Amino acid sequence: MSTRTNVRNLPRTVIKTYLSAARLPLNAVAKANGQQGNEQWPPALAFEGFEASVETVLGSLLRDDTLIEAGRLRQAKVAQLRKAAELEAVADTTRTQAREEFTERREAAQAKRTQAEQRAAQREQQIEREAEQRKNKVDQTTTKKKAAAQQAKAAQEKVIDRRERVATTEALTNEEKALAAQQEALDAAETAGVIDDTIEGNKAARRTA
Repeated sequence: MSTRTNVRNLPRTVIKTYLSAARLPLNAVAKANGQQGNEQWPPALAFEGFEASVETVLGSLLRDDTLIEAGRLRQAKVAQLRKAAELEAVADTTRTQAREEFTERREAAQAKRTQAEQRAAQREQQIEREAEQRKNKVDQTTTKKKAAAQQAKAAQEKVIDRRERVATTEALTNEEKALAAQQEALDAAETAGVIDDTIEGNKAARRTA
């Protein structure tokens, strides 16, 4: 019984030895590329599928249930690894798209923020210009009002000065008239005195004669 078992195990051992030897170059390449131990690495996955096929086919030919089972298990493993690789590829694609969308949205947001800042700066400058224009208008209006007030004051002072001159002239004229009338009265009094003195002298002279 032990001899039959060893005879049946011999082909299985030969097959495993062959597959292990065939994997050696692949292991060297995987190590050189930093893919050692990465079962999802495409070359390693492809060789794993090849091993599964060899074990399944030769197991069937040799009617070795153990080899067939090992091949089927390896096939299931390969299927799971390929599915995982596909999902990982989809995930990578999704992450890449998400990063690209995020970058686009961030750039769009930055562009909108820049435009908003530019519009705000322009609006602020416009408000400053309008405020300066209003200030200038107020200053001009104030200047005009001051000039008009000064002109009105000058005109008023001119009218007052003219009135004062007229009043002063009239007062002087009246005073001159009064003085003239007084002088005439004095002159008349003196004339009357002279006449009186003459009359009195004539009377005295006649009495003496």
